[in-house]
Amino acid sequence: MEQTQRTEFEEMGPVLRQAKLGSYLVIPLKYQRGALRWPEIEALGRYYPITTADLTESVKELLQREHPTSVGTCWEIGRDALVEALFAGGELPVRFSVLDGRGDGAPVPFDFHTSYLYLFHTQVAFLCLGVTCSDIEALLRLRNPGFADDGWAGCRAAGGAGEEADFSLEEKLSALFVRLGLAPFFGGGASPLLEAYTYLVAVTSQRFRQLDTIRQAAFNLHLMTPLDSASEDDSEEDVRYVYAVKTQALGSYRWGCCVSSQTACYVTANADGDLDGEMAAQAADGLPMILLALYEKYTCLRFTQLIAAADKRDMRQLRSLKRLMLEFRAYGTVDSANISRWHNVKQIYHAVMETNRIPEAVEDITNKLNILVEHQRELEDARNNTVAWVLTLFGIVSILASILSIIQILSGGDPLAWFATIMSTLVIAVLVAVVLIFRRKDE
Repeated sequence: MEQTQRTEFEEMGPVLRQAKLGSYLVIPLKYQRGALRWPEIEALGRYYPITTADLTESVKELLQREHPTSVGTCWEIGRDALVEALFAGGELPVRFSVLDGRGDGAPVPFDFHTSYLYLFHTQVAFLCLGVTCSDIEALLRLRNPGFADDGWAGCRAAGGAGEEADFSLEEKLSALFVRLGLAPFFGGGASPLLEAYTYLVAVTSQRFRQLDTIRQAAFNLHLMTPLDSASEDDSEEDVRYVYAVKTQALGSYRWGCCVSSQTACYVTANADGDLDGEMAAQAADGLPMILLALYEKYTCLRFTQLIAAADKRDMRQLRSLKRLMLEFRAYGTVDSANISRWHNVKQIYHAVMETNRIPEAVEDITNKLNILVEHQRELEDARNNTVAWVLTLFGIVSILASILSIIQILSGGDPLAWFATIMSTLVIAVLVAVVLIFRRKDE
């Protein structure tokens, strides 16, 4: 019997099982104007300039602290600083693990990694929580994709002496947000991880000869199943695939990714298996692009919240909102054609924009801006009409007072007063006639 030839994906099974895994859980946040606690933020992290060559210069300027068109800034938070902030006031743990939502099964180890805090001027922010592990089950339990119930996983922390203690990652994060002057974007008591956009990275030691191999591995990463499994799901209609350019000298590809409305999953080949280096490279090159797209999405949602909460009679508040929205529309949005000089980078950005329907959300903001402008105009017209009526009333009173004064003067019978009155009336009549003649000529 003829033996069936194995595919590259099947041959790479052992390599894929040994892949190192990392993730940035991009948690959307919000803040009130003037509420950010900058001393706490600056003590927690350091300013992180965006210098990647994957973005055009004009786009990088949007994330530069001192640039006039800046829309936000990024702050890098080291792993140790993050752990110290999450577990402040007690012994700092050295190992972490996660249970599933039902408390079944053995705990799966994971660790925190360098994280990033993005703060945007439109009162939205994102914590990119870095997490690494060797078993995809850890990320599956932490992220709990596809579920919005209370079945969130519990975590354990172990100290240097080996003693373990349970903790809630959601509660630790919520306490950290309060200290920084931030809040979960939607609130309502739900886990801050519920709306997190998941940026996944898998590092293998072998490059890929076939695109089908990358596609299957990246899709498994998207589903948070083992990378060597033969998973498939035809209902995943929002999935897009983007690949690196083939290295002709080697006849293989270095990376590929699967992009959806809630995930960006990169499978990357690195002979050294350097996960830390790849996470740093992704944070420098890929993560800012994703954050710009999410910034546009959540800015639109934030404007809706601000408009709903605004005092419609407060002109200063309405003008501030109008200015913020106009600045966002003017230079706070980036089209996929202008995001990068590289086509595959444009494809990734376009996929995030398309699957989240961000262009439609930006257009909806334009409609809200028009409504806000019309409401502001109505308030100004009403105020101007009130002022005009007051001035008219005072004018009528002044005219009556003047008439009474003229009558009193003329009643004295002084010829000079009569002459002055008659001449003044004639001059006014001539001026009115001249004005009417010129107006008719203009018409």
